[in-house]
Amino acid sequence: MRKYWIGSIFSLGLASMSPMALAQESTPPPVLHGFSDLAFKNDYLTPRGLLVTNKGLTIQILNGIVMPAYHSADGPVNDASFVFGGWNDLNPGHQNAPTWNEFDAFGGVNFNIYKDWFAGVQYVAFISPASNFKLEHNIEFSLRYEDKMRWLSPISLNPYAKLFFTADGGSTVVLGKVPSFDVELGAVPTWDLHPRDIPVTLTMPTWLTVGPADFWGGTNNVGVFSTGFNARVPIEWVPRQYGEWSVTAGVQYYNLINSQLRNAQSVIGVVSPGSSGYRNVFVFAAGLGFHF
Repeated sequence: MRKYWIGSIFSLGLASMSPMALAQESTPPPVLHGFSDLAFKNDYLTPRGLLVTNKGLTIQILNGIVMPAYHSADGPVNDASFVFGGWNDLNPGHQNAPTWNEFDAFGGVNFNIYKDWFAGVQYVAFISPASNFKLEHNIEFSLRYEDKMRWLSPISLNPYAKLFFTADGGSTVVLGKVPSFDVELGAVPTWDLHPRDIPVTLTMPTWLTVGPADFWGGTNNVGVFSTGFNARVPIEWVPRQYGEWSVTAGVQYYNLINSQLRNAQSVIGVVSPGSSGYRNVFVFAAGLGFHF
């Protein structure tokens, strides 16, 4: 699970996607897609296990654009697309940065390989509008398998792996070393109830993060374990020419295994100095989604 073999895969993929090749093989013509999500949560806790705030309502907004660049029915790479966007965390009750807590800007490229595999590489900048932390430069590599065969029919497992590399700036978990990396191993079991005439899709996002101990700044190689349960319901009365809308609700449980994640809570003011911090955290969420 070292970063070298994953990096090599994406380097080869990017090298094969020359501008001339993309222009010649773009069938059908590229179409611009977009997505937007609005979520309301009781806490803001990152996928890597940092509890940023637990005071008051957290409002999170995600917006992005997908630009298809390549399509082919044959060969190992079936599709390629560029993705750009931004993410905001608004928290009026945040201990250090009332209202606008964080802004993340991202851009990358995704590939569909042999129909069922999806790979991507993405640059992400973590920015603090209130200057509570140093600008963080990160690169994430991902690989996912779409379980169309439904190994646990009617549930599809959809396993994946992500390598998150902190390239420069501050540590994304506060007390860790930079540069360093962690690996997220997980799955998103999905049950689509539409065939049963129930307009609901159920998911259970579950993952574990591992990596070198210096990523967290301690001696433990395990970061966080998380699992949850979410429901998505489409808003079917909205005409399709206005995009596809849906409402979501769910809960995510986090077990902050690494003690440095709990120590970081006192550093950023989530708990008082000397406190042992929160190990078990539940994040409840409800939101509105849109894509076209």
